[in-house]
Amino acid sequence: MTTPNPDEHSRMPYIVGMLVLTLIFLSPAIWVWTLQLEDVQNPSGSDWMANHDANVRFAQLTGWIAGVPAAGAIVGSIVAAACRRHPGAGAATGAFLAAVGLLAFGLYDFAVHFTLEP
Repeated sequence: MTTPNPDEHSRMPYIVGMLVLTLIFLSPAIWVWTLQLEDVQNPSGSDWMANHDANVRFAQLTGWIAGVPAAGAIVGSIVAAACRRHPGAGAATGAFLAAVGLLAFGLYDFAVHFTLEP
């Protein structure tokens, strides 16, 4: 029988904190996702091209919002395991850093493409 590692339980608040921060940093992306979902759920009766474009944008947005933090978690756990650290803490850190990167890219993209039309 192995004795439990006392440091094992001390990582739990860090992991939970990082996951909460990840959700906080993903909340603007989730808000944009819900706006796009409204466009998909209320299609135009006559403009099939706009409906198709809305569906494509929704699928791309869903992939970015779900895929980037998941990829960050996978990379973080692999790097942590390679450095002989706790993979759970590495996964939480990777997901958080990916969420921060996604938010930064979203802010950059908004700043570049935002215009006030008369």
